[in-house]
Amino acid sequence: MASQLDKPSQWATGNDAPTEKQKGFISTLAQSKGVENVNPNEMNKSEASVTINDLKNKDTANPDAAAGAPIQDPNSWSTGDDQATGKQTGYIAAMAREAGEKVPTEGMGKTDASKRIEELKEKTGM
Repeated sequence: MASQLDKPSQWATGNDAPTEKQKGFISTLAQSKGVENVNPNEMNKSEASVTINDLKNKDTANPDAAAGAPIQDPNSWSTGDDQATGKQTGYIAAMAREAGEKVPTEGMGKTDASKRIEELKEKTGM
């Protein structure tokens, strides 16, 4: 069953300028997919949403490339103090084992988890 969310062209705010998050995500996705000449500043919210979906579904230019740093600085995350996600704590646990470390994740926030992941990536080369 299709919802209103599946039809960006029908959004009440669809003709508004794209959000900063949309613009940043489009730029990052376009770069990772090897797509040039994508200018989110020339789009509206609706077009930005469609572009994001198109880019997400496009093959990555270099599928063997290692995962990069977070798209946005973790210190600026509005949900950075929220409890770390299961994926974050699982990733930390796997890398900590690889590094021969014990990393307590109970009570860890998303921002701290992201920073710890980056540190463990450096140590383990994962």
